[in-house]
Amino acid sequence: MNNASRPASPWTPARLVLLLIAASAALRMLLASMYGFGNGESYYFSCSRHADLSYFDHPPMHAWLARLAIELGGIHPLVIRLPFILFFAGTTWLTFALGRRLFSERAGLLAAVILNLSMVFSVTTATFFQPDSPLMFFWLLAFHGLVRVLLDESCRHATLSWLGIGLAVGLAMLCKYHAVFLVAGVVAFVITSKKQQHWLRHPGPYLALIVMTLCFLPVLSWNARNEWISFLWQGGRGTEFKGLRFDWLARSIGGQALWLMPWIWLPLIIELVACTRRGPSDPARWLVACTAMPLIAFFTITALYAPYGFHFHWQAPGYLLLFLPLGATIDRWLRGTPRDARFARRWLQFTTASFAAMFLILTTHTVNGWVLNLLPAGVAAQAAIHDPTLEALDYGPLETFLAERGYLDRDDLFVCSPKWYIAGKVDYSLHGRANVLCLSPDDPRAYAFFDRQSEHLGQDAIIITHERFCNQYQEHYWRNFGPITHLGTVEIPRGGRVGVRLNVYLARQFHATLPQPYGNTREATFLWQVAQRRQ
Repeated sequence: MNNASRPASPWTPARLVLLLIAASAALRMLLASMYGFGNGESYYFSCSRHADLSYFDHPPMHAWLARLAIELGGIHPLVIRLPFILFFAGTTWLTFALGRRLFSERAGLLAAVILNLSMVFSVTTATFFQPDSPLMFFWLLAFHGLVRVLLDESCRHATLSWLGIGLAVGLAMLCKYHAVFLVAGVVAFVITSKKQQHWLRHPGPYLALIVMTLCFLPVLSWNARNEWISFLWQGGRGTEFKGLRFDWLARSIGGQALWLMPWIWLPLIIELVACTRRGPSDPARWLVACTAMPLIAFFTITALYAPYGFHFHWQAPGYLLLFLPLGATIDRWLRGTPRDARFARRWLQFTTASFAAMFLILTTHTVNGWVLNLLPAGVAAQAAIHDPTLEALDYGPLETFLAERGYLDRDDLFVCSPKWYIAGKVDYSLHGRANVLCLSPDDPRAYAFFDRQSEHLGQDAIIITHERFCNQYQEHYWRNFGPITHLGTVEIPRGGRVGVRLNVYLARQFHATLPQPYGNTREATFLWQVAQRRQ
């Protein structure tokens, strides 16, 4: 039978993408039900409990989505994470749709598949309660509109399309401040492309900026009431100078490679270089380069001097767009010489197998900690202290400990911790049954804006600390409370061993508030920023 007489396959690229979305979403929902909330997720849960126009370190979209999910389905990890899983399902479809529009259906399919084989996108962004999932969706939605306006010469109703782009970018800005780099990329594309410079005289882009600003008004309003602290906090991270640290730069590049998986990261970087070298002569790839480069370059270069730590996912929205030309390249190889096709197939097989293996190891270890059982006892004890997967343990036994002693039934008592991430874990584990504060003299994060300490003067408090911070409550609180009594230790188990130990104290008569490191005056905010830079 020749090729012309073969029946068409029912498995079109679009149907395969829908199958990918359904299967991966089902797997992520299972994962979301198995994992407890991490430090960041628990902290965001606390944000969602205090409805507001914006928050200390992020715009409000993630907290709004979680609050809506909680109102509809209650406090459960799958319920709260479900909107973020669904947003990434939309991101996968938009990746396919954009690859199909810019290159071919097979290129779009391959781009969507490879995206779902990248650890930072497929696991953290796609599954957990983080601002990144809706950010990625609205980022691609805005890019879809840009492709229509900037690359489709037959585009009609351009002004209306620009309004849609402004709305999508505005919604992305409500997710994370990263979306401002998308605006910078569009400006770079228009200025460097002679055929696009007429947009500088067109009302469409300026109307888009107005729509974007209107969407962003909640964040502007909240910051105006709080001395612009969110912008100062996030902006200060990129302007701190700790000297040139090439080890930090190497850590940033290596971390990006590990999060994306090195055998995906390197081809993405090659695509970025190729798209940049082609320049405006290839408008599709040049648009990808202009909108991907600013974000990746900024957070990579500033890591040379700014203490970003391990925030390797900050460059992710820039890498997201590079999956589009990578899908086209893999498709070209598969259609090319036998040698190229063989290499592409082996690369896809290796990428799929390595992702499956790493996913399985990470998931099962997070649930029961089995990797520690393979290590010598002394090494395992040290590794357990620094095991990042312990973040996924919920503090369920803590609620039982406090409830059995009647502390959760008292209206004249609050719960606190000197660490913002412990306060978040405690808040989530208590399911809203107590007011939880972070009483920290240097870094309370959003808790500084949730609840006035003065409203709790005269009340007793339950102080929760990790075992390794057991002495910090004395350092922080001995001037603020009366007698402090150790109530006991709560053990959080994992896989037959103790994963986390919590020390619980009863502190009598809260009589003196802690000074806030960022207050309601410009002077307080400035002094706090100076202190942070000196540390």
